[in-house]
Amino acid sequence: MNFLNTLSKLVVLFFCLSSAFTSEANLLIYPTRVTFGENDRIKEITLTNTSKTTNTYRLEWMEKRAKPEGGYVDLTAEEASSFPIASNMLRYSPRQVTLKPGERQVVKLSIRRPRGLADGEFRSHLNFKALPPPTTAEKTGQTSMKINLVMSFAIPVTVKIGKLDATLNVSDAKIKLNANKTSGEVLLQLQKQGIHSVLGEIHAYWQPRGGKEELLARASDFSMWAELSQLNVNLGWQNNEFTAADGTLRIEYKGVREFSGQSFINQSINIKKTDIIQLTQ
Repeated sequence: MNFLNTLSKLVVLFFCLSSAFTSEANLLIYPTRVTFGENDRIKEITLTNTSKTTNTYRLEWMEKRAKPEGGYVDLTAEEASSFPIASNMLRYSPRQVTLKPGERQVVKLSIRRPRGLADGEFRSHLNFKALPPPTTAEKTGQTSMKINLVMSFAIPVTVKIGKLDATLNVSDAKIKLNANKTSGEVLLQLQKQGIHSVLGEIHAYWQPRGGKEELLARASDFSMWAELSQLNVNLGWQNNEFTAADGTLRIEYKGVREFSGQSFINQSINIKKTDIIQLTQ
């Protein structure tokens, strides 16, 4: 009997967690990255509830630093004091939103730049934290045990000062081919000099010796943040079939959004057949 009771509780727990994740994760945020140029004063973010439930989100600043291997790490208060954060010059309204199914809400961001800001880049992340809905027991004043999976969604908000200063190149490139020869990875190590970040699409083109150049792998909306001098990138495989051979791997990194029309990298790397890593599994 104890085993059955425990099993039934686990099943209930699983469905509670699944339900919480499904209902609270359905927030559409546009845009997912905000940049204040030197002439910008106000920016807008549109939130849309794409779920079938009414959800409430609290807005708050988070301070994060980009990692060379990708992703972010949260900064402590001491670390944030020496990091170029943007939150101390930005304001947003409203501070909390409740959205019915299908409802939209515009969040306004405004900026007050301190005088004498040096050229560079400042960044904070605006976090949208889903608040758990009150349970029936809470509404009636009863005591109950509950488990809530609280979701949050953070987007970078950047303030840029000065003319774009960023130079990039590929310092290392590898091709890994799976045993089925229809999928693999293109691994890049990027180097950056300069005080600003860039955003763009990375394409890796493969041209076997004597053959035609074709798209091999890519990454969309890829950021190289200001604080990074090196970053490891894993590009998503695009080619259906690949045969290991001597050839040329050409890496192209082109800007998107506010960087549209700019080229950050257009670099060709000679690859030998023996350099291609062929995985056995």
